[in-house]
Amino acid sequence: MTGSNRPVVATGVAIVEGDEILLIKRANQPHQGLWAVPGGKVDPGETLAEAATREAKEETGLLIKLDEVIWVGESIGDDHHLVLIDFLGQAIGGELAPSGDALEARWFIIEEALDLEMPPTMYELVEVLLEIKDEDESGN
Repeated sequence: MTGSNRPVVATGVAIVEGDEILLIKRANQPHQGLWAVPGGKVDPGETLAEAATREAKEETGLLIKLDEVIWVGESIGDDHHLVLIDFLGQAIGGELAPSGDALEARWFIIEEALDLEMPPTMYELVEVLLEIKDEDESGN
């Protein structure tokens, strides 16, 4: 692993509307060209929630209302070690306009996201979203 030998904290937001999730196509490494939730590294002095809403706005142009943390995990590669903390969220304003680390931003049916090229951690997050959806539909 190059660069810092310490893990870096990063946040993401699963922006969900009905049975769809908003994903971005990553412009930069790690996982360049793959679909993922908007997110990024937490800056010094910034809370997890502040980082998540900032990154979502930078990458999608949308204002986000955060709900609970729904997934925590790690992405470890030759060039990175990220501790990932993902929130559930919803768009409450702004206009969809990908920029920053996002080449593209598109809505996908949550189940169909499993067929996309995504970082390995994203498949785990989508499975969590499907479990939440099943619980909501069954009334539990």
